[in-house]
Amino acid sequence: MAERRLQPGSFCQSVMHEYERQWSHAGGHAVRHPLRLKMEHLKGWCDDSCTAEDFEARLQQALSSDDVGLALLAEELLPLWKTTRAGGPLPFGAQS
Repeated sequence: MAERRLQPGSFCQSVMHEYERQWSHAGGHAVRHPLRLKMEHLKGWCDDSCTAEDFEARLQQALSSDDVGLALLAEELLPLWKTTRAGGPLPFGAQS
């Protein structure tokens, strides 16, 4: 049986679920809070279909973005993405 790896859309949805959990527990943050900025960018990525290679390239490119929210998101997601691509689990257990 072939190994089942998390695809970009599923990965983004799992991370979004975790961010929403964190947001609901923190409550009362400003619109420009870093978590909120990351969620805004991630939402677009959840809706955008791409290959694993394209997604990793997008993360690499976003690391040097002038958009702080985008750079923060890429900095956080790239190591998680590499771990899941290597067959490892997400640290917050949202992977299904």
